[in-house]
Amino acid sequence: MSKIVLLPEDLINKIAAGEVIERPASVIKELIENSLDAAATKITVELEDFGKKQIKVSDNGEGMSPEDAEKSILRHATSKIRSMEDLFSIKTLGFRGEALASITAVSKLTITTKRKEVLEGFALQMEAGNILSKNIAAAEQGTSIEVRDIFFNTPARKKFLKTDAVELKHCLDVVTHYALANPSVTFKFLHHNYTLLHSPAMHDARSTIASIYGVQTAKELLEVKYQDEQMKITGFISKPYHVRNDKNQQVLFVNGRWIKNADITNAVYEGYHSTLFVNKHPVFVLHLQLDPETIDVNVHPQKQEIKIEQKEQVAAAVSLAVREALQNNKLMPTVDVQTEQQITFGTTIPRKEMKTAVKYPFEPSAQTVFAVEEASAGYNDEEIIPSVASQYQSKELIQEKLPPLKLLGQVHKTYFLAETEGGLFYIDQHAAHERVMYERLMDQYLQGKVEVQRLLQGEVLEVSTAERILLEEKKEELEQLGFTLESFGGNSFAVKTIPLVYGKVKIKELLYDLLSLLENKKSILEKKEEILTSMACRAAVMAGDAVSIPQMEKILRELNQTQLPYTCPHGRPTLMKVTIDELEKKFRRR
Repeated sequence: MSKIVLLPEDLINKIAAGEVIERPASVIKELIENSLDAAATKITVELEDFGKKQIKVSDNGEGMSPEDAEKSILRHATSKIRSMEDLFSIKTLGFRGEALASITAVSKLTITTKRKEVLEGFALQMEAGNILSKNIAAAEQGTSIEVRDIFFNTPARKKFLKTDAVELKHCLDVVTHYALANPSVTFKFLHHNYTLLHSPAMHDARSTIASIYGVQTAKELLEVKYQDEQMKITGFISKPYHVRNDKNQQVLFVNGRWIKNADITNAVYEGYHSTLFVNKHPVFVLHLQLDPETIDVNVHPQKQEIKIEQKEQVAAAVSLAVREALQNNKLMPTVDVQTEQQITFGTTIPRKEMKTAVKYPFEPSAQTVFAVEEASAGYNDEEIIPSVASQYQSKELIQEKLPPLKLLGQVHKTYFLAETEGGLFYIDQHAAHERVMYERLMDQYLQGKVEVQRLLQGEVLEVSTAERILLEEKKEELEQLGFTLESFGGNSFAVKTIPLVYGKVKIKELLYDLLSLLENKKSILEKKEEILTSMACRAAVMAGDAVSIPQMEKILRELNQTQLPYTCPHGRPTLMKVTIDELEKKFRRR
Protein backbone atom coordinates (compact mmCIF):
# COMPACT_ATOMS: atom_id res chain seq x y z
CA MET A 1 0.00 0.00 0.00
CA SER A 2 1.35 3.41 -0.93
CA LYS A 3 2.53 5.58 1.97
CA ILE A 4 2.06 8.81 0.01
CA VAL A 5 -1.47 10.26 -0.07
CA LEU A 6 -3.02 13.48 -1.33
CA LEU A 7 -3.96 15.83 1.49
CA PRO A 8 -7.61 16.89 1.83
CA GLU A 9 -8.44 20.35 0.45
CA ASP A 10 -9.40 21.79 3.87
CA LEU A 11 -6.05 20.65 5.34
CA ILE A 12 -4.17 22.15 2.39
CA ASN A 13 -5.94 25.46 3.01
CA LYS A 14 -5.08 25.42 6.71
CA ILE A 15 -1.41 24.74 5.94
CA ALA A 16 -1.36 27.59 3.39
CA ALA A 17 -3.12 29.85 5.89
CA GLY A 18 -0.31 29.24 8.37
CA GLU A 19 2.17 30.80 5.95
CA VAL A 20 0.06 33.85 5.14
CA ILE A 21 -1.96 34.50 8.33
CA GLU A 22 0.15 34.52 11.49
CA ARG A 23 -1.93 36.93 13.61
CA PRO A 24 -4.76 39.50 13.32
CA ALA A 25 -2.29 42.01 11.87
CA SER A 26 -1.70 39.63 8.92
CA VAL A 27 -5.42 39.74 8.10
CA ILE A 28 -5.45 43.54 8.22
CA LYS A 29 -2.39 43.78 5.97
CA GLU A 30 -3.85 41.52 3.28
CA LEU A 31 -7.25 43.24 3.32
CA ILE A 32 -5.77 46.77 3.22
CA GLU A 33 -3.60 45.78 0.25
CA ASN A 34 -6.69 44.51 -1.55
CA SER A 35 -8.49 47.80 -0.79
CA LEU A 36 -5.61 49.84 -2.17
CA ASP A 37 -5.45 47.67 -5.29
CA ALA A 38 -9.18 48.40 -5.69
CA ALA A 39 -8.41 52.16 -5.82
CA ALA A 40 -10.03 52.92 -2.47
CA THR A 41 -9.67 56.46 -1.07
CA LYS A 42 -11.21 55.65 2.33
CA ILE A 43 -10.28 52.61 4.40
CA THR A 44 -11.65 51.85 7.88
CA VAL A 45 -10.33 49.09 10.15
CA GLU A 46 -12.43 48.04 13.16
CA LEU A 47 -11.43 45.52 15.84
CA GLU A 48 -13.13 43.77 18.71
CA ASP A 49 -11.20 41.98 21.44
CA PHE A 50 -7.86 42.94 19.86
CA GLY A 51 -8.86 41.27 16.59
CA LYS A 52 -9.57 37.85 18.11
CA LYS A 53 -13.35 38.32 18.08
CA GLN A 54 -13.73 40.48 14.96
CA ILE A 55 -11.71 42.27 12.29
CA LYS A 56 -13.61 44.42 9.82
CA VAL A 57 -12.00 46.27 6.91
CA SER A 58 -14.26 48.53 4.81
CA ASP A 59 -13.37 50.58 1.74
CA ASN A 60 -14.97 52.69 -1.00
CA GLY A 61 -13.08 51.00 -3.82
CA GLU A 62 -14.31 49.50 -7.05
CA GLY A 63 -16.21 46.65 -5.42
CA MET A 64 -16.79 43.21 -6.93
CA SER A 65 -19.48 41.50 -8.94
CA PRO A 66 -21.16 38.47 -7.31
CA GLU A 67 -19.19 36.19 -9.62
CA ASP A 68 -15.86 37.77 -8.69
CA ALA A 69 -16.76 37.75 -4.98
CA GLU A 70 -17.26 33.97 -5.10
CA LYS A 71 -14.03 33.46 -7.04
CA SER A 72 -12.04 35.70 -4.68
CA ILE A 73 -12.18 33.15 -1.87
CA LEU A 74 -10.71 30.35 -4.02
CA ARG A 75 -7.01 29.52 -3.72
CA HIS A 76 -4.82 31.09 -6.42
CA ALA A 77 -7.71 33.13 -7.81
CA THR A 78 -6.58 36.68 -8.58
CA SER A 79 -7.34 39.62 -10.84
CA LYS A 80 -3.76 40.92 -10.58
CA ILE A 81 -1.80 38.69 -12.96
CA ARG A 82 -2.61 36.65 -16.05
CA SER A 83 0.67 35.17 -17.29
CA MET A 84 4.24 34.27 -16.39
CA GLU A 85 5.38 37.63 -17.75
CA ASP A 86 3.08 39.43 -15.28
CA LEU A 87 4.73 37.60 -12.39
CA PHE A 88 8.07 39.21 -13.21
CA SER A 89 6.65 42.73 -13.47
CA ILE A 90 4.19 43.06 -10.59
CA LYS A 91 2.68 46.51 -10.14
CA THR A 92 0.01 45.65 -7.52
CA LEU A 93 0.29 44.90 -3.80
CA GLY A 94 -1.54 41.59 -4.04
CA PHE A 95 -1.05 38.96 -6.73
CA ARG A 96 -0.77 35.48 -5.24
CA GLY A 97 -4.52 34.86 -4.84
CA GLU A 98 -3.96 33.31 -1.39
CA ALA A 99 -5.08 35.94 1.10
CA LEU A 100 -8.86 35.53 1.20
CA ALA A 101 -8.63 31.75 0.79
CA SER A 102 -6.23 31.58 3.73
CA ILE A 103 -8.38 33.86 5.89
CA THR A 104 -11.57 31.92 5.18
CA ALA A 105 -9.81 28.66 6.09
CA VAL A 106 -9.25 29.77 9.71
CA SER A 107 -12.22 32.07 10.42
CA LYS A 108 -15.85 32.93 9.88
CA LEU A 109 -15.93 35.46 7.06
CA THR A 110 -18.51 37.75 5.48
CA ILE A 111 -17.93 39.70 2.27
CA THR A 112 -20.32 42.55 1.41
CA THR A 113 -19.55 44.32 -1.86
CA LYS A 114 -21.10 46.59 -4.48
CA ARG A 115 -19.90 48.04 -7.75
CA LYS A 116 -20.73 51.61 -8.72
CA GLU A 117 -22.78 50.73 -11.79
CA VAL A 118 -25.27 48.40 -10.04
CA LEU A 119 -28.10 49.14 -7.60
CA GLU A 120 -27.80 46.24 -5.17
CA GLY A 121 -24.87 44.77 -3.34
CA PHE A 122 -23.91 41.16 -2.73
CA ALA A 123 -23.16 39.35 0.55
CA LEU A 124 -21.27 36.08 0.93
CA GLN A 125 -20.97 34.22 4.25
CA MET A 126 -18.36 31.51 4.86
CA GLU A 127 -17.03 29.38 7.69
CA ALA A 128 -13.78 27.40 7.61
CA GLY A 129 -13.70 27.70 3.83
CA ASN A 130 -17.27 26.56 3.25
CA ILE A 131 -20.00 28.82 1.81
CA LEU A 132 -22.94 29.19 4.21
CA SER A 133 -25.01 31.73 2.27
CA LYS A 134 -24.93 34.19 -0.59
CA ASN A 135 -27.60 36.75 -1.39
CA ILE A 136 -28.42 40.30 -2.43
CA ALA A 137 -27.68 42.93 0.24
CA ALA A 138 -27.93 46.65 0.79
CA ALA A 139 -24.51 48.19 0.48
CA GLU A 140 -22.58 51.29 -0.50
CA GLN A 141 -19.96 51.25 -3.24
CA GLY A 142 -16.88 49.34 -2.20
CA THR A 143 -16.16 46.22 -0.18
CA SER A 144 -16.52 45.36 3.49
CA ILE A 145 -14.92 42.18 4.82
CA GLU A 146 -15.71 40.99 8.33
CA VAL A 147 -13.52 38.30 9.87
CA ARG A 148 -14.84 36.71 13.09
CA ASP A 149 -13.33 34.20 15.52
CA ILE A 150 -9.93 33.97 13.85
CA PHE A 151 -8.20 30.60 14.42
CA PHE A 152 -11.39 29.12 15.93
CA ASN A 153 -10.63 25.84 14.14
CA THR A 154 -6.83 25.96 14.67
CA PRO A 155 -6.53 26.39 18.47
CA ALA A 156 -2.81 25.59 18.44
CA ARG A 157 -2.12 28.67 16.32
CA LYS A 158 -4.31 30.80 18.58
CA LYS A 159 -2.13 29.83 21.56
CA PHE A 160 0.90 31.35 19.81
CA LEU A 161 -0.61 34.83 19.78
CA LYS A 162 1.20 37.33 22.00
CA THR A 163 -0.39 39.50 24.67
CA ASP A 164 -3.34 41.66 23.71
CA ALA A 165 -1.20 44.82 23.83
CA VAL A 166 1.42 43.32 21.51
CA GLU A 167 -1.17 42.10 19.00
CA LEU A 168 -2.90 45.48 19.00
CA LYS A 169 0.45 47.19 18.37
CA HIS A 170 1.10 44.94 15.36
CA CYS A 171 -2.33 45.81 13.97
CA LEU A 172 -1.74 49.52 14.49
CA ASP A 173 1.68 49.27 12.83
CA VAL A 174 0.12 47.84 9.66
CA VAL A 175 -2.46 50.63 9.39
CA THR A 176 0.15 53.25 10.24
CA HIS A 177 2.59 52.10 7.58
CA TYR A 178 0.03 51.99 4.79
CA ALA A 179 -1.30 55.39 5.84
CA LEU A 180 2.24 56.76 5.52
CA ALA A 181 2.60 55.13 2.10
CA ASN A 182 -0.69 56.54 0.82
CA PRO A 183 -1.19 60.14 1.99
CA SER A 184 -4.07 60.66 -0.47
CA VAL A 185 -6.12 57.92 1.25
CA THR A 186 -8.08 58.44 4.48
CA PHE A 187 -7.39 55.75 7.08
CA LYS A 188 -9.31 55.09 10.30
CA PHE A 189 -8.44 52.49 12.91
CA LEU A 190 -10.87 51.73 15.74
CA HIS A 191 -10.85 49.28 18.64
CA HIS A 192 -14.18 48.77 20.43
CA ASN A 193 -15.43 51.91 18.64
CA TYR A 194 -12.54 53.98 20.08
CA THR A 195 -10.46 55.72 17.40
CA LEU A 196 -6.77 54.87 17.76
CA LEU A 197 -5.69 56.43 14.47
CA HIS A 198 -7.25 58.86 12.02
CA SER A 199 -5.14 59.89 9.07
CA PRO A 200 -7.19 62.08 6.74
CA ALA A 201 -6.32 62.37 3.07
CA MET A 202 -3.62 65.01 2.62
CA HIS A 203 -1.97 66.72 -0.31
CA ASP A 204 1.54 66.15 1.05
CA ALA A 205 3.31 63.34 2.85
CA ARG A 206 4.66 65.54 5.68
CA SER A 207 1.11 66.34 6.80
CA THR A 208 0.31 62.64 6.94
CA ILE A 209 3.41 62.05 9.05
CA ALA A 210 2.24 64.84 11.36
CA SER A 211 -1.14 63.19 11.83
CA ILE A 212 0.55 59.89 12.76
CA TYR A 213 3.86 60.66 14.45
CA GLY A 214 2.97 64.14 15.71
CA VAL A 215 3.50 67.70 14.54
CA GLN A 216 6.83 68.20 16.30
CA THR A 217 8.37 65.11 14.73
CA ALA A 218 7.13 66.08 11.28
CA LYS A 219 8.51 69.61 11.61
CA GLU A 220 12.00 68.34 12.33
CA LEU A 221 12.20 65.98 9.34
CA LEU A 222 14.39 66.66 6.32
CA GLU A 223 13.05 65.96 2.86
CA VAL A 224 14.88 63.42 0.71
CA LYS A 225 14.84 63.73 -3.08
CA TYR A 226 17.03 61.63 -5.34
CA GLN A 227 16.67 60.31 -8.86
CA ASP A 228 18.85 58.60 -11.42
CA GLU A 229 18.24 56.40 -14.45
CA GLN A 230 17.49 53.31 -12.34
CA MET A 231 15.47 54.61 -9.39
CA LYS A 232 13.73 57.42 -7.59
CA ILE A 233 13.99 57.96 -3.82
CA THR A 234 11.71 60.32 -1.90
CA GLY A 235 10.61 60.72 1.69
CA PHE A 236 11.83 62.14 4.96
CA ILE A 237 14.59 61.53 7.50
CA SER A 238 15.14 62.97 10.96
CA LYS A 239 17.98 65.30 11.84
CA PRO A 240 20.87 63.54 13.59
CA TYR A 241 19.98 65.04 16.96
CA HIS A 242 16.24 64.30 16.74
CA VAL A 243 16.51 60.54 17.11
CA ARG A 244 14.97 57.75 19.16
CA ASN A 245 16.03 54.89 21.41
CA ASP A 246 14.12 52.42 19.23
CA LYS A 247 13.46 51.73 15.55
CA ASN A 248 9.68 51.97 15.72
CA GLN A 249 9.49 54.96 13.38
CA GLN A 250 11.49 53.55 10.48
CA VAL A 251 9.44 52.70 7.40
CA LEU A 252 10.51 51.56 3.93
CA PHE A 253 8.36 51.26 0.82
CA VAL A 254 9.36 49.85 -2.53
CA ASN A 255 6.88 50.64 -5.31
CA GLY A 256 4.27 51.41 -2.66
CA ARG A 257 4.78 48.10 -0.83
CA TRP A 258 5.74 48.19 2.84
CA ILE A 259 8.85 46.02 3.17
CA LYS A 260 11.59 45.05 5.57
CA ASN A 261 15.07 45.03 4.08
CA ALA A 262 18.27 45.01 6.12
CA ASP A 263 20.44 46.17 3.20
CA ILE A 264 18.40 49.33 2.62
CA THR A 265 18.09 50.05 6.35
CA ASN A 266 21.84 49.71 6.80
CA ALA A 267 22.31 52.03 3.83
CA VAL A 268 20.25 54.70 5.63
CA TYR A 269 22.55 54.47 8.66
CA GLU A 270 25.58 54.60 6.37
CA GLY A 271 24.18 57.82 4.92
CA TYR A 272 24.19 59.42 8.37
CA HIS A 273 27.88 58.46 8.51
CA SER A 274 28.85 59.13 12.13
CA THR A 275 26.41 61.96 12.80
CA LEU A 276 24.22 59.71 14.96
CA PHE A 277 24.76 59.43 18.68
CA VAL A 278 25.71 55.94 19.86
CA ASN A 279 22.73 53.57 20.19
CA LYS A 280 20.31 56.18 18.83
CA HIS A 281 18.13 55.57 15.80
CA PRO A 282 16.81 57.97 13.16
CA VAL A 283 13.21 58.37 12.08
CA PHE A 284 12.69 57.79 8.37
CA VAL A 285 9.88 57.26 5.90
CA LEU A 286 11.41 56.45 2.52
CA HIS A 287 9.82 55.52 -0.79
CA LEU A 288 11.85 53.76 -3.48
CA GLN A 289 10.53 53.55 -7.01
CA LEU A 290 12.31 50.75 -8.88
CA ASP A 291 11.67 49.05 -12.19
CA PRO A 292 9.26 46.18 -11.27
CA GLU A 293 11.28 43.87 -13.49
CA THR A 294 14.36 44.37 -11.27
CA ILE A 295 12.73 43.19 -8.04
CA ASP A 296 11.20 39.90 -6.95
CA VAL A 297 8.33 40.22 -4.48
CA ASN A 298 7.40 36.54 -4.83
CA VAL A 299 9.85 35.47 -2.12
CA HIS A 300 7.47 34.81 0.78
CA PRO A 301 3.67 34.46 1.02
CA GLN A 302 3.47 37.54 3.28
CA LYS A 303 5.22 39.60 0.57
CA GLN A 304 7.23 41.69 3.05
CA GLU A 305 10.56 40.35 1.86
CA ILE A 306 11.81 41.21 -1.60
CA LYS A 307 14.89 40.51 -3.66
CA ILE A 308 16.51 43.39 -5.50
CA GLU A 309 18.78 43.08 -8.51
CA GLN A 310 21.97 45.12 -8.09
CA LYS A 311 21.18 45.66 -4.42
CA GLU A 312 24.61 47.22 -3.90
CA GLN A 313 23.77 50.04 -6.33
CA VAL A 314 20.38 50.58 -4.68
CA ALA A 315 21.98 50.69 -1.22
CA ALA A 316 24.63 53.13 -2.45
CA ALA A 317 21.93 55.38 -3.89
CA VAL A 318 19.99 55.33 -0.61
CA SER A 319 23.14 56.29 1.33
CA LEU A 320 23.84 59.09 -1.12
CA ALA A 321 20.26 60.37 -0.93
CA VAL A 322 20.41 60.51 2.88
CA ARG A 323 23.85 62.13 2.88
CA GLU A 324 22.77 64.80 0.39
CA ALA A 325 19.69 65.60 2.47
CA LEU A 326 21.90 66.13 5.53
CA GLN A 327 24.48 68.19 3.67
CA ASN A 328 21.88 70.39 1.95
CA ASN A 329 20.28 71.41 5.24
CA LYS A 330 21.70 73.53 8.00
CA LEU A 331 22.00 71.22 10.98
CA MET A 332 22.63 73.97 13.54
CA PRO A 333 20.01 74.06 16.32
CA THR A 334 18.95 77.52 17.50
CA VAL A 335 18.17 78.31 21.13
CA ASP A 336 14.48 79.16 21.35
CA VAL A 337 13.56 80.94 24.57
CA GLN A 338 9.83 81.20 23.97
CA THR A 339 7.56 78.36 22.93
CA GLU A 340 7.69 77.83 19.20
CA GLN A 341 4.55 78.74 17.28
CA GLN A 342 2.55 75.56 16.64
CA ILE A 343 2.35 74.66 12.98
CA THR A 344 -0.92 73.24 11.72
CA PHE A 345 -0.20 70.88 8.87
CA GLY A 346 -2.42 70.91 5.83
CA THR A 347 -3.46 74.55 6.28
CA THR A 348 -1.94 77.85 5.27
CA ILE A 349 -0.66 80.02 8.11
CA PRO A 350 -0.06 83.73 7.57
CA ARG A 351 3.52 84.62 8.35
CA LYS A 352 4.83 87.90 9.68
CA GLU A 353 6.66 89.95 7.13
CA MET A 354 10.40 89.56 7.56
CA LYS A 355 12.34 92.65 8.59
CA THR A 356 14.73 93.83 5.93
CA ALA A 357 16.56 96.42 8.02
CA VAL A 358 19.56 95.15 10.00
CA LYS A 359 19.57 96.69 13.47
CA TYR A 360 23.01 95.47 14.46
CA PRO A 361 25.27 95.12 11.41
CA PHE A 362 27.84 92.32 11.52
CA GLU A 363 31.41 93.60 11.08
CA PRO A 364 33.79 90.66 10.80
CA SER A 365 36.83 92.87 10.33
CA ALA A 366 36.57 94.44 13.80
CA GLN A 367 37.72 91.36 15.71
CA THR A 368 38.04 91.47 19.49
CA VAL A 369 40.51 89.01 21.03
CA PHE A 370 40.16 88.17 24.70
CA ALA A 371 43.29 87.28 26.66
CA VAL A 372 43.57 83.50 26.89
CA GLU A 373 46.47 81.62 28.41
CA GLU A 374 48.47 80.00 25.63
CA ALA A 375 48.47 76.20 25.72
CA SER A 376 49.87 73.87 23.13
CA ALA A 377 47.23 71.11 23.44
CA GLY A 378 48.91 69.32 20.56
CA TYR A 379 48.90 72.27 18.15
CA ASN A 380 51.76 74.14 16.53
CA ASP A 381 51.22 77.81 17.50
CA GLU A 382 54.07 78.91 15.22
CA GLU A 383 51.99 78.06 12.17
CA ILE A 384 50.74 81.22 10.49
CA ILE A 385 46.95 81.08 10.86
CA PRO A 386 44.69 83.79 9.42
CA SER A 387 41.77 84.90 11.59
CA VAL A 388 38.46 83.16 11.16
CA ALA A 389 36.85 86.45 10.16
CA SER A 390 39.40 87.17 7.46
CA GLN A 391 39.38 83.63 6.06
CA TYR A 392 35.66 83.85 5.40
CA GLN A 393 36.19 87.02 3.42
CA SER A 394 38.60 85.22 1.14
CA LYS A 395 37.20 84.08 -2.20
CA GLU A 396 39.96 81.50 -2.66
CA LEU A 397 38.61 79.12 -0.03
CA ILE A 398 37.05 75.82 -0.94
CA GLN A 399 33.29 75.57 -0.36
CA GLU A 400 32.33 77.41 2.82
CA LYS A 401 30.00 75.58 5.16
CA LEU A 402 30.13 77.64 8.33
CA PRO A 403 28.74 81.17 8.33
CA PRO A 404 31.07 84.18 8.76
CA LEU A 405 32.30 84.26 12.36
CA LYS A 406 34.02 86.86 14.54
CA LEU A 407 35.79 84.82 17.20
CA LEU A 408 35.51 86.35 20.69
CA GLY A 409 37.09 83.80 23.00
CA GLN A 410 36.62 80.75 25.23
CA VAL A 411 33.89 80.26 27.86
CA HIS A 412 34.39 77.96 30.88
CA LYS A 413 37.23 76.23 29.03
CA THR A 414 34.54 74.32 27.12
CA TYR A 415 32.97 76.56 24.47
CA PHE A 416 34.20 79.02 21.88
CA LEU A 417 32.12 82.18 21.59
CA ALA A 418 31.80 83.84 18.18
CA GLU A 419 29.67 86.64 16.76
CA THR A 420 27.80 86.02 13.53
CA GLU A 421 25.21 87.86 11.53
CA GLY A 422 22.02 87.98 13.57
CA GLY A 423 23.38 86.54 16.82
CA LEU A 424 26.05 84.53 18.61
CA PHE A 425 27.43 81.03 18.20
CA TYR A 426 28.51 78.80 21.06
CA ILE A 427 30.88 76.15 19.70
CA ASP A 428 31.54 72.99 21.70
CA GLN A 429 35.33 72.71 21.47
CA HIS A 430 35.42 68.94 22.00
CA ALA A 431 32.59 68.17 19.58
CA ALA A 432 34.04 70.45 16.89
CA HIS A 433 37.55 69.06 17.20
CA GLU A 434 36.21 65.50 17.39
CA ARG A 435 34.48 65.97 14.02
CA VAL A 436 37.78 67.24 12.53
CA MET A 437 39.77 64.31 13.98
CA TYR A 438 37.20 61.76 12.87
CA GLU A 439 37.11 62.85 9.24
CA ARG A 440 40.90 63.10 9.12
CA LEU A 441 41.30 59.57 10.52
CA MET A 442 38.58 58.14 8.30
CA ASP A 443 40.11 59.72 5.20
CA GLN A 444 43.55 58.34 6.03
CA TYR A 445 42.15 54.91 6.90
CA LEU A 446 40.16 54.61 3.67
CA GLN A 447 43.25 55.60 1.69
CA GLY A 448 45.26 52.96 3.54
CA LYS A 449 47.87 55.33 4.90
CA VAL A 450 47.21 56.42 8.47
CA GLU A 451 50.08 58.76 9.40
CA VAL A 452 51.97 57.49 12.45
CA GLN A 453 54.49 58.70 14.98
CA ARG A 454 57.09 56.41 16.56
CA LEU A 455 57.30 56.45 20.34
CA LEU A 456 60.83 56.89 21.71
CA GLN A 457 59.88 54.90 24.78
CA GLY A 458 57.14 52.42 23.95
CA GLU A 459 54.17 52.09 26.27
CA VAL A 460 53.80 48.64 27.83
CA LEU A 461 50.28 47.22 27.63
CA GLU A 462 49.24 44.46 30.05
CA VAL A 463 46.27 42.39 28.88
CA SER A 464 44.44 39.20 29.78
CA THR A 465 45.01 35.93 27.94
CA ALA A 466 41.79 36.36 25.97
CA GLU A 467 42.80 39.93 25.07
CA ARG A 468 46.29 38.76 24.05
CA ILE A 469 44.78 36.23 21.63
CA LEU A 470 42.50 38.95 20.28
CA LEU A 471 45.40 41.40 19.81
CA GLU A 472 47.48 38.81 18.01
CA GLU A 473 44.53 38.01 15.75
CA LYS A 474 43.90 41.69 14.99
CA LYS A 475 47.56 42.74 14.76
CA GLU A 476 47.56 43.55 11.04
CA GLU A 477 44.24 45.35 11.23
CA LEU A 478 45.49 47.47 14.15
CA GLU A 479 48.53 48.42 12.07
CA GLN A 480 46.12 49.77 9.45
CA LEU A 481 44.86 52.10 12.17
CA GLY A 482 48.41 53.25 13.00
CA PHE A 483 49.13 51.04 16.03
CA THR A 484 52.22 48.82 15.98
CA LEU A 485 52.45 46.37 18.89
CA GLU A 486 55.33 44.02 19.66
CA SER A 487 55.23 41.09 22.05
CA PHE A 488 56.89 41.97 25.37
CA GLY A 489 56.65 38.56 26.97
CA GLY A 490 53.66 36.79 28.51
CA ASN A 491 50.53 38.87 28.16
CA SER A 492 52.40 42.13 27.61
CA PHE A 493 52.85 44.21 24.46
CA ALA A 494 55.04 47.21 23.71
CA VAL A 495 53.27 49.96 21.75
CA LYS A 496 55.78 51.25 19.16
CA THR A 497 53.71 53.53 16.91
CA ILE A 498 50.46 55.45 17.26
CA PRO A 499 48.47 57.62 14.81
CA LEU A 500 50.08 61.02 14.26
CA VAL A 501 46.92 62.90 15.25
CA TYR A 502 47.46 61.97 18.92
CA GLY A 503 49.37 64.31 21.19
CA LYS A 504 49.42 63.54 24.89
CA VAL A 505 46.55 61.10 24.70
CA LYS A 506 46.60 58.15 27.09
CA ILE A 507 47.51 55.34 24.73
CA LYS A 508 46.70 52.50 27.14
CA GLU A 509 43.17 53.75 27.74
CA LEU A 510 42.60 54.09 24.02
CA LEU A 511 43.80 50.56 23.27
CA TYR A 512 41.67 49.13 26.08
CA ASP A 513 38.72 50.94 24.48
CA LEU A 514 39.55 49.31 21.15
CA LEU A 515 39.79 45.89 22.78
CA SER A 516 36.33 46.26 24.30
CA LEU A 517 34.95 47.16 20.87
CA LEU A 518 36.54 44.09 19.30
CA GLU A 519 35.47 41.53 21.92
CA ASN A 520 32.81 40.08 19.60
CA LYS A 521 35.69 39.28 17.19
CA LYS A 522 34.21 41.21 14.32
CA SER A 523 36.73 42.71 11.93
CA ILE A 524 37.88 46.27 12.34
CA LEU A 525 36.47 46.98 8.88
CA GLU A 526 32.98 46.06 10.16
CA LYS A 527 33.42 48.19 13.28
CA LYS A 528 35.40 51.01 11.67
CA GLU A 529 32.79 53.70 12.37
CA GLU A 530 32.69 52.91 16.09
CA ILE A 531 36.44 52.45 16.37
CA LEU A 532 37.41 55.63 14.52
CA THR A 533 34.79 57.57 16.49
CA SER A 534 36.37 56.35 19.72
CA MET A 535 39.85 57.25 18.44
CA ALA A 536 38.70 60.72 17.38
CA CYS A 537 37.11 61.28 20.79
CA ARG A 538 40.39 60.46 22.53
CA ALA A 539 42.43 62.64 20.15
CA ALA A 540 40.26 65.76 20.41
CA VAL A 541 40.70 68.58 22.90
CA MET A 542 38.54 68.01 25.97
CA ALA A 543 36.16 70.15 27.95
CA GLY A 544 38.33 71.88 30.53
CA ASP A 545 41.33 72.32 28.22
CA ALA A 546 42.52 75.91 27.81
CA VAL A 547 42.64 76.74 24.09
CA SER A 548 44.32 79.80 22.60
CA ILE A 549 42.79 82.05 19.96
CA PRO A 550 45.09 80.68 17.20
CA GLN A 551 44.17 77.14 18.21
CA MET A 552 40.48 78.00 18.13
CA GLU A 553 40.88 79.50 14.68
CA LYS A 554 42.68 76.39 13.47
CA ILE A 555 39.93 74.10 14.76
CA LEU A 556 37.21 76.24 13.17
CA ARG A 557 39.05 76.49 9.88
CA GLU A 558 39.43 72.70 9.78
CA LEU A 559 35.81 72.24 10.87
CA ASN A 560 34.74 74.40 7.93
CA GLN A 561 36.51 71.97 5.58
CA THR A 562 34.80 68.82 6.91
CA GLN A 563 31.94 67.17 5.07
CA LEU A 564 29.49 67.36 8.00
CA PRO A 565 30.59 70.20 10.28
CA TYR A 566 27.39 70.56 12.30
CA THR A 567 27.58 67.41 14.44
CA CYS A 568 30.29 65.38 16.10
CA PRO A 569 30.64 61.67 15.15
CA HIS A 570 28.32 60.78 18.05
CA GLY A 571 25.58 63.03 16.65
CA ARG A 572 25.86 65.91 19.15
CA PRO A 573 25.71 69.43 17.69
CA THR A 574 29.07 71.17 17.33
CA LEU A 575 27.63 74.67 17.52
CA MET A 576 24.51 76.39 18.77
CA LYS A 577 23.13 79.76 17.74
CA VAL A 578 21.42 82.33 19.95
CA THR A 579 19.71 84.98 17.84
CA ILE A 580 19.80 88.68 18.62
CA ASP A 581 16.01 88.58 18.79
CA GLU A 582 16.17 86.13 21.69
CA LEU A 583 18.74 88.28 23.49
CA GLU A 584 16.50 91.32 23.12
CA LYS A 585 13.57 89.35 24.53
CA LYS A 586 15.68 88.29 27.51
CA PHE A 587 16.72 91.89 28.18
CA ARG A 588 13.13 93.07 27.55
CA ARG A 589 14.10 95.33 24.70
CA ARG A 590 11.10 94.03 22.78
